[in-house]
Amino acid sequence: MESLILLFFIPAILISSIIPLTYRYKEKRGIETESSVIVENYIYAFTMMSFWIGIVFSQNKPYIYLAVFGLVAYFVYRTYTEDILKNKYKDDPRLYKITTIIAQAILIIYQLIFFMTLEDGHKINSFKKIEFSIVLSCCILVILWLSYYLSKKLLSKIFVEKDNYRKTFISFQILFLLIFIFFTIYNFININRFDFYLDRI
Repeated sequence: MESLILLFFIPAILISSIIPLTYRYKEKRGIETESSVIVENYIYAFTMMSFWIGIVFSQNKPYIYLAVFGLVAYFVYRTYTEDILKNKYKDDPRLYKITTIIAQAILIIYQLIFFMTLEDGHKINSFKKIEFSIVLSCCILVILWLSYYLSKKLLSKIFVEKDNYRKTFISFQILFLLIFIFFTIYNFININRFDFYLDRI
């Protein structure tokens, strides 16, 4: 039991602590973090957390949808950034703004499909009920902390101007958190709707 919980705690703690510590280390030494690194950290952190939530809920089917939406998003991304890439303006701030917003849209769609496909009686294979509650609580705290920290970094480095990109980013981030928190708390309160395989053996 303890080893399985640690298997989820350790990566979550590492991501939620190493990313801020890395930024702090660079700031103390006067090293400026590149915009591309901030965007990559944001996408990586939230994608990994989404995958871990899928493992916690023993929910694998939405990954197929995620792959499909990823392909669609790639073509949308290429369309919106064609003029930037064609002219090799790889440091154009719009590139990072569009990248972040498209990633947000994919994660929001993934979350909606993920949670809406959970049915009463869904089997949780990896955890007992008490373990499930602990891991779920940890995931909520990590998501909230990463959202606060990385959003703050993006707003100060990427979405500096108070334009439509900034408004869209803030709106999408709030929507992402609301969906995640609402459905997670709902499932936490209605935990008996799930079938915990390990509690039956």
